Amino acid sequence: MVVKTGNLTLEIPVQITTYRVFIDQCLEFVTENSSLGKDFKRTAKFKLAIMELLTNAMKHCKAVSYIDIQCYPDKVVVKKIDNGQRFTFKDVDTDKYYDFPIDPFAEPLKINARLGNNYTLFINIKSKNQIEFLEPPAIDYLSLEEVPENFGLMIIKQCCDTFHYQYNKALSQNIFEVIFQL
Repeated sequence: MVVKTGNLTLEIPVQITTYRVFIDQCLEFVTENSSLGKDFKRTAKFKLAIMELLTNAMKHCKAVSYIDIQCYPDKVVVKKIDNGQRFTFKDVDTDKYYDFPIDPFAEPLKINARLGNNYTLFINIKSKNQIEFLEPPAIDYLSLEEVPENFGLMIIKQCCDTFHYQYNKALSQNIFEVIFQL
């Protein structure tokens, strides 16, 4: 754990035996360094986002990850950084498969992306190395079979104000950035 004024960095090993220590450190840090902790509902959403980022670290990246939290006067920025497999998705409408860096990249594009076996989320392709997850439409499942199994990204987006994925080609890093406005 590295703590600087307004900044906390946690190393997340490949195998986590308990989430609790990481969650408690993150909650304590934002409570002490921002006004986020004064709002129970926002704090609960922050906790849920941290839990989903930790789940993502364990299930998908298969490499050491880092959770980096920066507190500013107007926002809290959480990044989950790893050198695991790049994030990929498929355009539901065109069946086009996307990998990073997106080449060729022409201009920003909003698409309905298939992110798992049975769920989609609207995203905005902002550059060849960055996408923004957009607010999902209201969900009204008619049966339990329709409820997606891997929907952590949707949960994170519903908890925060802004949610991005960026691929840092020079460092081969995946960066999920979650922003809570204060």
